[in-house]
Amino acid sequence: EAGLRRLAALNHQGAVAAAERLARVPGVAVLNGAFFNEFTVTLPVESRPVIRALAGKGILGGVSLGRLYPGVADLARGMVVAVTETTTAEDVEALASALEEALA
Repeated sequence: EAGLRRLAALNHQGAVAAAERLARVPGVAVLNGAFFNEFTVTLPVESRPVIRALAGKGILGGVSLGRLYPGVADLARGMVVAVTETTTAEDVEALASALEEALA
């Protein structure tokens, strides 16, 4: 039980750090005020092409809400990001840097 609590705390701390870093990317906004290890961001453009560009660089950026909810225009710019205990600060920085490039 203590191990699961430590793991949950690591996941949450990592997700908070990732959300804070991604929120500093110009045009990116974090939608969730409270979350565990997944949160949603909006981009200034449709998320699907951005996610594909990130994947082309070997970065799994997230899941496009437009992919999950096709035809719902309000969700096309949304992206769900997940953080686990295996996500490093370097992983988050790589995602943020690649996202800045993709959105430039």
